[in-house]
Amino acid sequence: MTSRRLVVVDTETTGLYVENGDRVIEIACVEIQDLATLHTRFHEYLNPEREIDQEAVRIHGRTWADLKNEPKFVEIAEQFLDIVKGADVVMHQAEFDRKFLDSELERAGFDVRLQDLCTVVDSLAIAREKFRGTHNDLNSLCKRFKVDLSNRDLHGALVDAELLARVYIRMVSGEQELFDSADDRALKTTPVRLGASVSTQRQPVVIHATAAELATHDAYMQRISDGST
Repeated sequence: MTSRRLVVVDTETTGLYVENGDRVIEIACVEIQDLATLHTRFHEYLNPEREIDQEAVRIHGRTWADLKNEPKFVEIAEQFLDIVKGADVVMHQAEFDRKFLDSELERAGFDVRLQDLCTVVDSLAIAREKFRGTHNDLNSLCKRFKVDLSNRDLHGALVDAELLARVYIRMVSGEQELFDSADDRALKTTPVRLGASVSTQRQPVVIHATAAELATHDAYMQRISDGST
């Protein structure tokens, strides 16, 4: 198995168009350890310094008034980069999140881009290759892999990162039911501020991958790594 860390990253934004000045309002990083346990490494709401499109508010429920007292991206950028540096960073429709994060880094004065520090893994591209001709959005994949969606009333970076982590574990291992519904409930985490104590009282779900499953995972990682060079 690859020795690199696996970190699932998700963002929420003020709108869909980074080229029109839309900004990141929420970032979450959930680390997958040994394809078995999930740990929230980072979660922050951000002040985007601008109004939020009404369509985006309908999706994630956050207004600028809610976020005006939150930190700005520049205040948390180095801590975020410390989390993703040297990792395989899994994002769904990665190009969208990558563009927004690169824009925030540039705006904050960092002469670095996400792909300079980590390997970007697009879980949507993997899903499209494995399940051609079907819907591969996060909701559809959760239903395919029997991941509990009851906690997803609205989109949120932390909720979606946790859901994607469960989907990714199932997708690269080749197993449809690595967790049952009780395991999914046990693995839910509480949104935390950076530096706050993350609960570790959950009993880990241990998954004993076969040699074939490990080989499949390593093959994906190698192909993604080759394609990023």
